[in-house]
Amino acid sequence: MKIIQIGVGGFGQSWLNTIAKSDVAEMVALVDLSEDALTAACEEHGWRSEMCYTDLTEALASTDADLAVVVTPPAFHRGPVIQAMEAGLDVLSEKPMAESPEDCRAMMQAAADLGRTYTVSQNYRYNPAIYTMARVIQEGLIGEVGQVKIDFYKGVDFGGGFRHEMDNPVLVDMSIHHFDMIRFITGLNPETARGSAWNPSWSNYAGDCSSSILFTMKGGARILYNASWCAKGDFCDWNGHWQIEGEKGTLIYDKDVVTHIPIDGLYKPGEPVTLELDTMEKMGQVWVLNNLIECRASGAAPQTVCTDNIQSIAMVFAAVEAVESGKVVPVAV
Repeated sequence: MKIIQIGVGGFGQSWLNTIAKSDVAEMVALVDLSEDALTAACEEHGWRSEMCYTDLTEALASTDADLAVVVTPPAFHRGPVIQAMEAGLDVLSEKPMAESPEDCRAMMQAAADLGRTYTVSQNYRYNPAIYTMARVIQEGLIGEVGQVKIDFYKGVDFGGGFRHEMDNPVLVDMSIHHFDMIRFITGLNPETARGSAWNPSWSNYAGDCSSSILFTMKGGARILYNASWCAKGDFCDWNGHWQIEGEKGTLIYDKDVVTHIPIDGLYKPGEPVTLELDTMEKMGQVWVLNNLIECRASGAAPQTVCTDNIQSIAMVFAAVEAVESGKVVPVAV
């Protein structure tokens, strides 16, 4: 598959590495407003300077590509995503899909109208621990999921940039991963959100970067999600710390270890068992890219195609509205 990557600085470098190492994809063009970023990408990977463009229209007209990988800041996804689809390319963009419901709906509608596939990268789904939890819950190990508590606590300094200027940086830029994982692991979709957000005095973010959100899921399960990017002291990993309670027991996730606690009776925990994790040949971005390429050949929909991912980003929009309004907010796609 021939790829144009739009946005090669910052996190775009991660996608440059993934595509450069791929045995099923070939980079044919790089697009960025920064000539320095383009030069650095070529020098790092041995690509020709003729592959570089500062204008997307010129790149699309000059290149025979199959897929556009969009790694611009999320507020600027809509333009290149739709332009690439109008040029006949399928699109894979970084998460979150966009920063507004209007942009999300516009990109989804464009994909439907143009008959293109637009997929959002949700690479956090695809590691052995997360995949194992999703599988054993689907198989009924802990029965019907009733309540989940997720704690995400890290102190993160990006040294400036758009994240430090967002109104709700952790909810908008980070929590999309966790909200998508909630749906993937539990198999449940959301109905409502309520919550609160704040900014501790020591935070170097302009917006609120600590929050607590309570989701009511379809079927009645509750998800309590606590998150902070300005935590002090001990940190979890990027997946967070999870406690998933079902009618037959509990799963605990902590730093790539999944523990099953069965029950011997009402409120009587049994002996904890550390689960053997599923083996995965491909993970993270590699899994996302390969799944998209395989689905393109078979005609199937990728796991995180925009029509599915809209339910994850809708959780972000509802959470933001909930903390800003103080009200219970429906999660509307």
